[in-house]
Amino acid sequence: MPAHVPSIASQLLQVLGAVLILTAFWMLGARRLADYLYAYGIQSAAVALVAAVVGASIGSLELYLVALLTVLVKVLAITSILSSVVRRLTVQREVRLVLNLPTSLLIGVALVLLAFLTSPSVVAPGTFLNEPPLAVSLALVLIGLFLISSRRHVLAQVVGLLTIENGLFSGAIAIAYGMPFIVEFGILFDVLVAVIVLGLLVSMIQHHIVTADTSELRRLRG
Repeated sequence: MPAHVPSIASQLLQVLGAVLILTAFWMLGARRLADYLYAYGIQSAAVALVAAVVGASIGSLELYLVALLTVLVKVLAITSILSSVVRRLTVQREVRLVLNLPTSLLIGVALVLLAFLTSPSVVAPGTFLNEPPLAVSLALVLIGLFLISSRRHVLAQVVGLLTIENGLFSGAIAIAYGMPFIVEFGILFDVLVAVIVLGLLVSMIQHHIVTADTSELRRLRG
């Protein structure tokens, strides 16, 4: 492993880290279901670029393949599947929020600050690029968890789960040159299968119960 990253690659990764965080805030400020998908598609494209930039920096063909698979699976396949689900839903936006949008955005800012303040204390010496990528990864994970807990629509919660996965995936690539290719391929395949199953589940819930609001679904418990 090289002792340092070329300055241009390092700057590109910092820009991509900013894009990842901005897309997470886009999700926090969204009410239309389509906006969640637009933000997730751009976020996943940024993750693919992270893999490509790191691959170019260290001369890794596997990371180029990871970047290509990320585009095919996340940017194209998953967003297409979820878009088809959204088109079948009768309600195209979240009607009721647990927290209003300004409050959600303020909490998002607090979570990002928490990630950047705490990540240096848990970074092992000598890791690739040191603190910033881990801080971005941790910020995405925290915001993804917040989306799951603060949104009532099932599809918004699915996007929150995918945001957590993007955070972990981008962090593994930028900090430790990724995982073995077979592991990364398996993760992408598992995520695709999970989205297909969740998409079918949301469609069935909408068809039989007429709503995909989890607050309404809780009333069905015996």
